[in-house]
Amino acid sequence: MTESALEDRSRRVQRFVVFAYGCEPDKGSEPGAGWIWSRMIARIGETWVITRENNRPSIERHLPSVPERENLRFVYVDLPPRARFWKRGRRGARLYYVLWQAAALARARELEREISFDAAWHLTWANAWIGSMAALLRKPFVFGPVGGGVSPPWRLAPTLGIRGVVYEIARAFARAGARYANPLARISWRKAHLILVQNPETRAWLPRRYREKAILFPNAFIEHAPPLRNRSVARPPYTAFFAGRLIPLKGLALALRTLALLPDWRLVISGDGPDENRLKRLAMRWGVGDKVDFVGWLPRSGVSSWMLRADVFLFPSLHDEGPFAVAEAMAHGLPVVCLDRGGPPVLGGNAVTPKSAARTAAALADAMSRSVGTEVGPYPPMSSRADDLVRVLDAAFPTWQLSAEEPSELPSPVTDQANGAR
Repeated sequence: MTESALEDRSRRVQRFVVFAYGCEPDKGSEPGAGWIWSRMIARIGETWVITRENNRPSIERHLPSVPERENLRFVYVDLPPRARFWKRGRRGARLYYVLWQAAALARARELEREISFDAAWHLTWANAWIGSMAALLRKPFVFGPVGGGVSPPWRLAPTLGIRGVVYEIARAFARAGARYANPLARISWRKAHLILVQNPETRAWLPRRYREKAILFPNAFIEHAPPLRNRSVARPPYTAFFAGRLIPLKGLALALRTLALLPDWRLVISGDGPDENRLKRLAMRWGVGDKVDFVGWLPRSGVSSWMLRADVFLFPSLHDEGPFAVAEAMAHGLPVVCLDRGGPPVLGGNAVTPKSAARTAAALADAMSRSVGTEVGPYPPMSSRADDLVRVLDAAFPTWQLSAEEPSELPSPVTDQANGAR
């Protein structure tokens, strides 16, 4: 290639095809990550996002108002109804996800015949041990940010209850089996030019030969800076707040045990899930039933309201990869108390080393007391994280000459009524 051709190549805006099974505006967790990261990638280059059909209404409602809209194209793919009748909520979700990836791969190959992509990128679901069919596109491949490498502190297993312990044992076997016997995961690790990981445990979990191309880059960050809480109003009784699914791994049984050590505190729990009844029984057993408020699932505005009023965000999850709730709390200036496990300490949480249940509860209680009135932040906005991402990509792909400037104009949208391309 001549020098002038190389120069033209370096100046051309890059084109990405992105797999984002979960992708919805104004959501947390995987859907929120898919949406925010798609926007962030579109600040770097022209971006075609392949996602599910059920995400279309929310995306099309929000897309006209985002500044990256000229660089974003969404392509909607789903399996036919006869191939997904057995999927109900979370039941069968992982199998459906793998089958959906096959449909997404086929659609990406169709797009590739019209559009010369520079790279394929897998965003969501962000799981290192399932793998991604985007790696089969014969393009430079970016995998992540992915998690999946965090294991629970087994000394705290008694806090999980019988169902929680059974689940964690099954998950441990699934992760171990996938690490050694899942061909799609191994292909993804091998073909990836860059693996973004959400926490150090996931990097350490990867086979040693792939760790050199794994970079720590959490997927949880905030799209818009929320209002900051007023630290000057902290007086007893203090309020600890939790938001998330009510499942054993979130560590709320440990939170209740911690609350029993804090006479001047109450705990507000937002969320729903199968562990709710057990938690209510444990609250009575620990003598804190009158100090715990189960307020149910709240919209983001409701969660934000509690984050502005609370004194501490208590998040004692036994293994969370990169929780958006922690990032939101930090962005509100709310101090976070968590276990030294997975993503929460990476995001800035005040981490406690997990030991026995009694010693861990005592350490959490101490950390909560010390966190009252402390200053948090400022939390980096999306524009700052986009600049960080450019630096990471520049190191992995030095010929791209990237920047995170305002998005450039795209050519006319690719249209495909049957598959929902924009």
